[in-house]
Amino acid sequence: MLVLASALLHASWNLIVKSSQDRLIAGFAQAAFGALAFAPVLFISGIPTEVWPAIVLSSFIHLAYVLTLITAYEHGDMSLVYPVARGTAPILVTVAAALWLDDVPGGWGLVAIGLAVIGVVSVGLGRHRKGAGWAVVVGAIIAAYTLNDAAAVRSLDAALPYTIATFWGQTLLLVPVVLWRRSLSGALSGLRLEWRRHVLAGIASAGAYALVLSAARLAPLGLVAAFRETSVVFGTLGGLWFLKEPAARSRLKGTALIAAGLVVLVVTS
Repeated sequence: MLVLASALLHASWNLIVKSSQDRLIAGFAQAAFGALAFAPVLFISGIPTEVWPAIVLSSFIHLAYVLTLITAYEHGDMSLVYPVARGTAPILVTVAAALWLDDVPGGWGLVAIGLAVIGVVSVGLGRHRKGAGWAVVVGAIIAAYTLNDAAAVRSLDAALPYTIATFWGQTLLLVPVVLWRRSLSGALSGLRLEWRRHVLAGIASAGAYALVLSAARLAPLGLVAAFRETSVVFGTLGGLWFLKEPAARSRLKGTALIAAGLVVLVVTS
């Protein structure tokens, strides 16, 4: 349930960023408003000093993630970019977690992951492939921050303070990028233009990641990363229904494979 809620929130803020008039401002705003919304958590809980290196590293990885995701959305449909990006990550996470974290799922878990991965990859193999290359890069970055953050939060009592700290780090790193590309007046104008959407995206983004990190403390990381790919279903449908993107047959088949993988995962868990 934690991961399912996270998936829905994650697809929602991606839909907001993709449909925004200025995606750079939208990407900055979802980080900034997410950090502001949960700022009291940092003052109440605090952050142990031993995880600050992981927070700094995560902030830089998330900076790369936001900028690359924005570029991917500039080039391709959400119903292509989103599933390809999310589908690349669990393959890399599962392999890396098995090698470095001794976090190996069982046989049926691997079958379920395989079905889900085949589904999300096949979504991006239709006739319209523009943006798929950038989406693969986004997936690799997702795998990097997932491994770093999951390893860090397993030494903590709660995942939310860590999550908010990374949002603050990401926001601070994005400030000079936004000022360089948009100027102060341009950034403020963009924030005012769609501020309600930005607030919703920020809360959804921070809440989604906090939920998935909490789940990572309770279950094998490979399975958490795979089950989070239910967001692909939400994201693809959002692209088709709300953004009116073409419903390519390969994308629909991929969604069916994702559902099959999740059935195997739920039945055998």
